[in-house]
Amino acid sequence: MFTGRHFKFLILKKLVLLLGLVLGTSLFTKAQSVSGKIVDEAQNPVPYATIQMGDRYGVISNIDGEFTLVVREPAETDTVIISYLGFESLKIPAVQFTEKTYVLKEQVTELDEVLVSNKQLSPEEIIAKMLDAAPQLYAGDDRSQVFFMRNQENQRLIDFTFEIDKASKSSRADLKTINQEIGELTESIVGSRFRFFTEYYGDYIKWEDSSKLKVEKAVILKDKDRDMSAEEITKKLINTVRPYLENDATYKVKTGIIKIEDSLKTDEMFEEDIDSVKGKTRYVKSSLRWRLKGHNEFYKDDDLDFFRKQNRYEYTLEGYSNIGGESVYVISFTPDRGSAQFRGKMYINVFDFALMRLEYEMLEGERLQNINLKFLLGIKYREDRVKVTSEYRKNKEGKYYLKFGRKSSGMYAYISRPLKFIKNRTEASSDRQVFKMDFTFEIDNVSSSEIYIVESREITADDYKSFETQENFEPVEIEAYDASIWEGYNIIAPIEAIRTYGKTEVY
Repeated sequence: MFTGRHFKFLILKKLVLLLGLVLGTSLFTKAQSVSGKIVDEAQNPVPYATIQMGDRYGVISNIDGEFTLVVREPAETDTVIISYLGFESLKIPAVQFTEKTYVLKEQVTELDEVLVSNKQLSPEEIIAKMLDAAPQLYAGDDRSQVFFMRNQENQRLIDFTFEIDKASKSSRADLKTINQEIGELTESIVGSRFRFFTEYYGDYIKWEDSSKLKVEKAVILKDKDRDMSAEEITKKLINTVRPYLENDATYKVKTGIIKIEDSLKTDEMFEEDIDSVKGKTRYVKSSLRWRLKGHNEFYKDDDLDFFRKQNRYEYTLEGYSNIGGESVYVISFTPDRGSAQFRGKMYINVFDFALMRLEYEMLEGERLQNINLKFLLGIKYREDRVKVTSEYRKNKEGKYYLKFGRKSSGMYAYISRPLKFIKNRTEASSDRQVFKMDFTFEIDNVSSSEIYIVESREITADDYKSFETQENFEPVEIEAYDASIWEGYNIIAPIEAIRTYGKTEVY
């Protein structure tokens, strides 16, 4: 559903395009947009392949092998290169680069092409050298990055109950009425599945321990009536508390015998913009920073036991391959003991031992985090179903940076607790007001995030200082897929679930 602002935006866009036609030129006549699909010789899609024209224009195929590359003013001498590890790179003159399917042929890399010493290293020795080299090889601070990030949330609300037990100055009849209304709301959404997408394109700049972000464009693809986030559901129910608490008062907050807040203001509880996907730069910056750290600092992650607890795994040097013109060892790892949690592959540079690609997935039944205090404190949480792909490229300074990263994971959460609000009295004679409620919340969420770094470069302190700080941005909110929104941007092509969003309710 478009707002008045979005409607005006579309009208303005059409007027601009019409003016361009009248003048004999369009804003996009100097741009070429080519869509296609990359497959192997067996016609299987090749996901996350790189499509690059020179240093300025590039994109990566989506999980279905599909892509759209936008270039401006391609010269007759320009060449588009399509590459993916284990396949021969495909070079196409830009003038012949049209919408079609491109087939990559499997590449055979001979041992003598990449052997760098007379000694054949074991997989364990190669991994050890990679971990030793990693802190010096990967670009961290003092960088500016143009990024595209796409998040997908798939939530299933297993259980949700919410009941007000006590409210000072409220009769039992009033509480019975409001609890009946709350019960009808929660009953109507329990068991429902919610899905929505958020996409961001912008500049992320980092200097030492500080960072700034500017969101150039943001899109929220979400059916507001059907696909509510957990935050929105909570907001709907928490707002039922508002009439029972005073706006200018502060409250002690307790859950059972545990005090969790001594002086909570009501305006802190009823923030208008509780949904974190709505126009707050700090939320996007926090999300991007956390995800980039997870991909870039893999060598510091204690959860990835396949790096350091090698007795749990069996490692196999499968051979050699090529990534972006760099020869790499291909090392697979599989569980050798019951305590192992993952399986996957590492692609390690033959010459400098940089990890250029990492793929791993969690074994069925394993968990990264597992807190089970359901019977003691009414809390249970676990993270599982983790699957990660990270791919790195070398920049002009010889440092490696994340080019593409994807992580999907499952999260189960259960909380069933009483919550009590006790008004802080300003005078000894004032009434002691108490509000008490019980709630149960149980949800299973599978989320995924994709990050594509369009451009990465070093910066100076002056660059960071001059970068304008952005606090808020205006997202484009849509309830059905609209291909025109990302026209002119090099992003990861939308998957089928995005293209059909709003046209079908089948998840």
